[in-house]
Amino acid sequence: MENTNQAPISSGFGAHTTAKDVLRHLDLSGKVAIVTGGYSGIGLETTRALAEAGAQVILPMRTPEKAQSAVATLP
Repeated sequence: MENTNQAPISSGFGAHTTAKDVLRHLDLSGKVAIVTGGYSGIGLETTRALAEAGAQVILPMRTPEKAQSAVATLP
């Protein structure tokens, strides 16, 4: 087997970093993001952060009725 030693990188992000923290200083205006599962759980928070950063977010969904209430809370 190949030896794949891993070393931590100094990104400034850790276990408690949120999507908003990562995107805080980015302007995503004019960018398009596709988030699968973007209407619940982690996907919803990712969708929210991307939209707040200015991205146009596309959410593929199998059952739009389930997603409507969650999507209504997005900016």
